[in-house]
Amino acid sequence: MTARSRREERGSTALEVAGMAPLVVFVIFLLIQAAMALYAITTAQTAVRQAARAASQGNPAPILVVNQSVPGWMEVDAGDVDLFGPGHGVRATFDVPDIVPFHNLRITRQTVMP
Repeated sequence: MTARSRREERGSTALEVAGMAPLVVFVIFLLIQAAMALYAITTAQTAVRQAARAASQGNPAPILVVNQSVPGWMEVDAGDVDLFGPGHGVRATFDVPDIVPFHNLRITRQTVMP
């Protein structure tokens, strides 16, 4: 390799890194969003199960049990939790925070206790 060809390729590595950096950052954000979604799904299922258990024991306010069972960033409004039957069924809808823009993820979980 001559001195002239080395000078012509100077800076190409920096340009390649600069071109790949946005893609790497976007993939990292997607992984964080997927981890948050999986955590939200498992936490929501546990919260709905606990609310259905409380409803089967006579607790008339499943919204309180749901909100006590989830972290603060997953709290639900009263309109997003409802009872259904037969049995003591609870259905709740949760919003997962958005890391990736323009991606609105809502999950609904339900369970029935006898």
